[in-house]
Amino acid sequence: MIRCLDAQQFGVPSRGAAYVVGEGPVGLVEAGTPLAAEKLLNALDGFDVRFVFVTHIHLDHAGGAGAIAQAHPEAIVVVHPRGVRHLADPSRLIEGVRAASPDLYPLYGDPLPVAPDRLHEVEDGEEFHVGGGCIRAIHAPGHAPHHVCFFESTTQTLFTGDAAGNQGIPVDVPLTVPPRFDIEQSIRTLRRLRELAPKQLAYTHFGIATDNALNRLSDYERQIGDWFERIRDQMRAHSLREIESEILSAPAYASLDPIDRDALAMCIRGAVLSVQAEEI
Repeated sequence: MIRCLDAQQFGVPSRGAAYVVGEGPVGLVEAGTPLAAEKLLNALDGFDVRFVFVTHIHLDHAGGAGAIAQAHPEAIVVVHPRGVRHLADPSRLIEGVRAASPDLYPLYGDPLPVAPDRLHEVEDGEEFHVGGGCIRAIHAPGHAPHHVCFFESTTQTLFTGDAAGNQGIPVDVPLTVPPRFDIEQSIRTLRRLRELAPKQLAYTHFGIATDNALNRLSDYERQIGDWFERIRDQMRAHSLREIESEILSAPAYASLDPIDRDALAMCIRGAVLSVQAEEI
């Protein structure tokens, strides 16, 4: 069984999800922001959480891991090897969010560190038996070098993190956040994820899509190509500020609330930084 928990990221419903997987001892996929930890802990009351699987260490996915680990002393936090030290000492994560999106940082909150002996460096392909099922880790770089997707074999559910974009959220551009989105690695990851033949995709942002899983992964690959074509075209004649202004003023985004506008602007900045890195 898979249960979707709404962490109400930034205080907004249906923006950030965490997932309870299994029966009896369970796994939790994603840990939300630090400010969402209390809401998730209330939802987890009565559950025996043995694993906290974080897809990557960005604060909207792993920020609540320290608080959840403290409340569930049997739980092990499963994370990419490149993310372990940052969950043990989140100071650089805090600095990174403040630099990337200072207006949004107060909505994340300050993460608690995870004790080193509660952290597990997950290997590509490693399997975890929990709650009557099996969860396999898939290293999935592109959005971030420390990104992992998780595949639950019984229901054939792929927990996508940020590797396959958003679902049903106003910010519908690829998740190209700073400091650098790696285009080639992201495309390779999407093709590898399609080889798993998932039946459904569990998006962190937001919810479970039970239809057209393979098509959704292919569509996101095309969306990445279209997005960077647009960004490169804009960069030929415009500054970053001008590119942000042009995209944010498009009719499709005219009614975005301030939180979503900041998120979209962050994706624009990240895309520009990615193109600039290619040219070095």
